[in-house]
Amino acid sequence: MWASIAWRLFWRELKRGELWVIAFALFLAVASVISLSGITQGVKSALMQRSAQFNAADIVLRSSQPFDDSVLSLAQQYNLTTARQMQFDSMLFAADNMQLSTIKAVSDSYPLRGELILRNSSDVTNGNLASLTRGHVFIEARLFDLLGVVPGQQIELGMSQLIVAGVIVNEPDAPLSVFGGAPRVIMHLDDVPATQIVQPGSRIGYRYLFAGDSAQLSRFETDMTARMTPHQRWQKMDAESAIGSALERAERFLLLAGLLGIVLAACAAAVAAGRYSQRHTQSVAVIKALGATTAQIRLLYGSHLFLVVLFSLLIGAVAGQVAIEAANWGIAQFLPDYRAQFSWRPLGLGILTCLICALLFAARPMWRLSKTAAIDVLKQPALSLGLDKLQLIAGAAAIWSLMWLFSGEFTLSLGLFVLCALFAGLLMAVAALLVRMAKPVAAGQSSARRLALANLRRRLWANSFQLITFSLAIFLALLLYFLRAELIGQWQRQIPVGAPNQFLVNITEQQRLQLDQFALTHQLQLDNYYPVVRGRLMSINDEQLLQEASKEDRSDQRVGVGRELNLTWLSALPDNNQVVSGNWFGAEATGQVSVEAELAERLALMLGDELAFSIGGQQLSATISSIRKVDWNSLQPNFYMILSPDLLASFPATYITAFYLDAERGIVLNQLARLMPTVTVISVDNIIKQVNDIIEQVTVALSFILLIICLAAVLVLVAQVQATLEQREQELAILRTLGAQYAFLRNALVLEFALLGLMAGSFATILAELMLLIVQQRVFNLPFQLHYNLWLLGPLLGVLVVTVLGWWQLKRLLRIPGAELMRKVLQG
Repeated sequence: MWASIAWRLFWRELKRGELWVIAFALFLAVASVISLSGITQGVKSALMQRSAQFNAADIVLRSSQPFDDSVLSLAQQYNLTTARQMQFDSMLFAADNMQLSTIKAVSDSYPLRGELILRNSSDVTNGNLASLTRGHVFIEARLFDLLGVVPGQQIELGMSQLIVAGVIVNEPDAPLSVFGGAPRVIMHLDDVPATQIVQPGSRIGYRYLFAGDSAQLSRFETDMTARMTPHQRWQKMDAESAIGSALERAERFLLLAGLLGIVLAACAAAVAAGRYSQRHTQSVAVIKALGATTAQIRLLYGSHLFLVVLFSLLIGAVAGQVAIEAANWGIAQFLPDYRAQFSWRPLGLGILTCLICALLFAARPMWRLSKTAAIDVLKQPALSLGLDKLQLIAGAAAIWSLMWLFSGEFTLSLGLFVLCALFAGLLMAVAALLVRMAKPVAAGQSSARRLALANLRRRLWANSFQLITFSLAIFLALLLYFLRAELIGQWQRQIPVGAPNQFLVNITEQQRLQLDQFALTHQLQLDNYYPVVRGRLMSINDEQLLQEASKEDRSDQRVGVGRELNLTWLSALPDNNQVVSGNWFGAEATGQVSVEAELAERLALMLGDELAFSIGGQQLSATISSIRKVDWNSLQPNFYMILSPDLLASFPATYITAFYLDAERGIVLNQLARLMPTVTVISVDNIIKQVNDIIEQVTVALSFILLIICLAAVLVLVAQVQATLEQREQELAILRTLGAQYAFLRNALVLEFALLGLMAGSFATILAELMLLIVQQRVFNLPFQLHYNLWLLGPLLGVLVVTVLGWWQLKRLLRIPGAELMRKVLQG
C-alpha cells in the first residue's frame, strides 16, 4: 500500500515541479563529481602518457646489475611490451681526436613510448630518416665537429670499430636536467659485447623498459616491487627537473579545481535539503491528520527519497559520462596519441556523492518532518526550520567526506574545508552587523530603496545560507578563473621569452676570457659564471654517513646523498633562491655553507650543524648558516650546497654559464665547439618546449572544468531563488493589494538583488584573494601578487549575476494581476 502511495506521490510531485529542486541538486552533485573526476583523471592520464614519452616507456626499472631474464619473463606474464637499455660513459676515438661521451645501447624494440628520430646526415634538418642497426652508431650533432667525422666514417669504442650512420634528431628519454652531461651516442645493444667495455667494477646502468595497459602495469609493478633486489629501483620523473616539476604542478592545479567543484556540489545538495524540508511540512501534517503514524511517514518519505536519489543518480551518471567523453575527445585533439582509458572511479565517486548528500543532508530533515504534528495542518508552514546543530554537523561531514574521497589527500582536504568553514562563520558575523545597521535605514518602507533594505534585512537571517552559497559560487568561479588566467600565466612567465636556452659546462678559468670575446663577437649575452667543484658529503656533526641504503642495512646511521654533488661558492644569493632559515653569508664569511631546504629536511639538517666534505681526496668542513628554498623550475643553475668563498677558492674549478640563441643561429654552436672542444654545450630548447606544452594542456583542462563549475554555480543560484518563490508570492500579493505599482516593486526587487549580489561578490573577492595567497605561496611556490582587477571583477560579477538571475526568475510574478496573484496564494 505504502509503495503504491509513494510511487504516485513521486510522479505527481515530479510533474508539478515539487521534486525538481532536490532532484536537480542531486543530479548536479552527481554530474559535477563524475565529470570533474573523469576530466581530471583524463587530463592527468594524458600528462602521465606525455611524461612516459620522456622515459621512452610507461615505467622503467633501473639496475646496477646485468639484465635478469626473470624480470622480462614476469613482464611477459602480464602481457607487457619490453625493451632493454644500457648506459655508460666511455671515450670515443676518431683518428687523432677523442671525446668522452655518454653511450646508450638499446634493443630493437626501443623506444616503447615517444619517438626516436635519426637522420643519415650530420645536420638535424637535412638527410633522410634512418633506423638503428647493428654495427652502426648515431651521435649528437656537436660530436661531428668534436671528433672531426662525417657520416660513413668509423669511430673506435673500446675494442670495436663502428660506423657513424648519422645524427640524433630526437631522443625521447634524453636527460631533462640543465646539466645533461657528455655528448650522447646511440648504438645497438648487441654490439656491446664486442667493445669489451663491460668488465667487473664497470659503472654501467641497466634499464628495463615496460609498456602496456595501466591495470596490468600496476599489478606488474606491485609484483615486481616485492621481488626487487637492493640494486634495483623504479625510475620516477625527477621533481627537481623542469619537466618533473611542471607535471607535479599541473596535477596540483587539476586537484585543486576538482576540490572546488566538490564544495559547490555539496552546496547544491544543502540547498535542496532546506527546500525539501520547507516544502513538505504541510504535506506531512495533512497525512498525519488522516491517520498516518510517524513510522509510516518515515517509510513513505524514505521510499520517496530513494526514488528521487535513483532518478537523479541515473540522469547525473549519464550526463557526467557524456561530459567525460567530450573532454576525452578534446584532449585527443591536442594529443593525437592520447589513449583514453575507461575507469569506474568517477562513477563510483558519483554514486558515493549522491548517497552521502542524500543521507547526511536529507536524513536529518526527514527525521524532523516525521515528527510534524497533525495540528500543524492549521498553521502556515514556517519560513525556516531554524538552525539544527545536528544537520549542520552532518552537512559539514558530508562536504569534508566528499573532498577527501575525491582528492585522497587528508591534509589538503582538511585545510580547504577549514578555510571555507572560517569564511562561512565570518560571513555570518558580518551579516549580523549589516542587519543591525540596516534596521533604522529601512524603517518606514516608503521608497523602493527602503523596501529593498527591509526585505534584505528580514530575509538575511532566514536565508543567510543563501548569501553563503551565493558567495561560495562566485568565489569558486573567480578563483578558478584566476587559477587559469593569472597563476598559469605567472607560472609560464617563469620561463620568459629570451630566457637562456644554451648552457655551457666545464669552462676553465683560462677559457673565460676567450669565451667573453667570442660572445662579444657574436653578440651573445652571457649569464653569470658559476664555479663548480665536485665533492661528496661524508659526515654530519662527525657522524659518518652511509653512501647508499640497502635492504640489509638495519642500523640507525643516516644515509647520505649517495653521489657527488656540484658544489659552488658565491657571495651573493642567487635570484631564484630564498633564505627560509638563518642568514645568508657575505663575502667576508668563513667556513659556512647554505643548504637547499628539501635536502636539509631529508638529511635532518639544522642550523649550526657541521658538514664534512671530501673534494679530490681533501677534507674540509663547514657550518650550516642558512637553509634556502630553490625554484628548480627556473631552468637556471641551482645547487644543493653553496659554500662561502674561503672554502673552495683554492680548489681547481670549472664554470657554468648560459646565453640565449635564436633557433636560426645554430651554426654559432658549431663554431663554439671548434674553438673550445672541451666545453660542453647543453641545449634546453626541448625542455622549454615540453614545459610550455604541459602548461597549454593544463590551461585547456582548466577551461573545461571552469565551464562546468560556472554552469553549476549559475544553477545553484537559480535553485536558491526558486526556494523563496512562495514567500515572495505572498509578499507581492499583499503589496499589490495595498496599491503598490509595478515600477515601485520592480525597483525594490532589482535593488534587493543588487545589494545581495554586492555583498556576495565582496565576500567572494576577499576569500578568493586569501585563497590565491595560500595557493601561490604554499602550493605552487610562486610569489604572491595582489590582484587589483579581482577587487573590481568580484563585486561587479556579484551584482550582475545575482540581479540578472533574480530578475529573470521573478519578473513573471510582477506581471501577474493583483487579483490573480492573491487567488493563487490563497489556493496554495
